[in-house]
Amino acid sequence: VAEIRAQLTEQMKCLDQQCELRVQLLQDLQDFFRKKAEIEMDYSRNLEKLAERFLAKTRSTKDQQFKKDQNVLSPVNCWNLLLNQVKRESRDHTTLSDIYLNNIIPRFVQVSEDSGRLFKK
Repeated sequence: VAEIRAQLTEQMKCLDQQCELRVQLLQDLQDFFRKKAEIEMDYSRNLEKLAERFLAKTRSTKDQQFKKDQNVLSPVNCWNLLLNQVKRESRDHTTLSDIYLNNIIPRFVQVSEDSGRLFKK
């Protein structure tokens, strides 16, 4: 009986350590995605600023009519397409940040809480 009790105690210690490791891993994942979301948002803002700075420059030039008359594949049109693509990329990174903050991180919190409850049972 003492042998079985010692074995059960050892197994409980192992389970306790596994649970602690899982909870710590989930905490690390939350921290990682929180920081990644912050980086994505900063990147998004910087892309938006970059695109806006150059779009404002192209809007303020005097040769707007000249641009309208140019061929579809003109350098000016390519430049505008590139700037608009950067703006779309900025929105994509904002969306990615939002997904991390509002979907992934809360799910890790939920899994962590569930793991703790299961271990206590």
